[in-house]
Amino acid sequence: MKLSAFFTVLLLLTTRSLLLAAPEAAGSSTAAAAQSGPAAGFELVSVKEIGPLLAPRRSSSPVVGQAGNYSMALENGRSLWFLNNIWTGELKDKGELALWGIVDGGLAVLEATSPYSAAGNFMYVADENKWPLPVLTADLSEYSAVRKFWPRAGVRTVAGSYVYYSLMNNFGPAGGDYFRVGQGLAEARNFSGPYKPVGNSEHYALWNDIAPAFGSALWLDRDGWLYVYGRQITEPGKPTVALARVRPEDIAAKDKYLYYTLESASDTWTTDIAELTPVMDDMPDEFSVAFNDHLKEYLALYFDQEAGEVVVKISPYPWGPWEASQKVLACAKEEYCFGAKEQAIFAAEGGKKIFFTLEKKNMPYLYEVSFK
Repeated sequence: MKLSAFFTVLLLLTTRSLLLAAPEAAGSSTAAAAQSGPAAGFELVSVKEIGPLLAPRRSSSPVVGQAGNYSMALENGRSLWFLNNIWTGELKDKGELALWGIVDGGLAVLEATSPYSAAGNFMYVADENKWPLPVLTADLSEYSAVRKFWPRAGVRTVAGSYVYYSLMNNFGPAGGDYFRVGQGLAEARNFSGPYKPVGNSEHYALWNDIAPAFGSALWLDRDGWLYVYGRQITEPGKPTVALARVRPEDIAAKDKYLYYTLESASDTWTTDIAELTPVMDDMPDEFSVAFNDHLKEYLALYFDQEAGEVVVKISPYPWGPWEASQKVLACAKEEYCFGAKEQAIFAAEGGKKIFFTLEKKNMPYLYEVSFK
């Protein structure tokens, strides 16, 4: 979420808006480059709003807004949520909002086994005063005032829990005046942290600012590979997505990552990041990719900012080719929508029903999608 576009909006939220917020496919070496294909080969039956996930009056911490909302499955039906910012404050009796501050990067455990009972059940990783703690621990010394970590997608392996993150740098006085200067990975033995960056301990980044933002989305596939997607601006106004894959046990080793390419004469996977080939075009900062057992396809879900719509598209392989996108939900400009992504932890009826979150004015709303 771009904070500069939403900071004023959240401060001016009315009583009415705050009350609303309370209640085996891979492996072919001859795959073609990803591109938009024919009309979607599936049919939507219904799209229903379940409601807001965040309930300020019922929160375990003084949280009135959160963005990012990347989820990771835990035991007993629970899930861990990586949040790239947490808005702390107080909802007063007359509906007025007192905004206290913003925590850049945090964690919350959702104590709910069903999407229909999830609202208000976030337990934030916090200190003794219930103030949300940053997800990453690092000493940026003289850079601490101008740099921050924004968590992206996370995954659990036998070695522990991992989360990709964007290293952001400040360039101005406004809340959203940050740009990405690198992409990194953090690890923790316990899913609740503390998380520490892996790799280059001096710069806290595995990939530099011109490399794709790996961790924009990921999927641990049944073929044993972890597929990691990264948004990249290849030329002005042309955002694309690159794809890397790595074995889960090698996730912390940068030299073990392979990048999808059509530039190599010998294989479609290379260790040379300079040879990578985009697998999707015109994609936002945040999206999701997951295999859908009902459709027998990989499904990408995201918010199309230009169209003002949440859309989905499918592919037989993680790298494409991707069919043309299909509209799921329209979003009015005044709703300030952002960051739509499927929450695969909630998929039901073998993928016939999926659930996605959509941020509206920094509040995550949950929706149900049913396929024919």
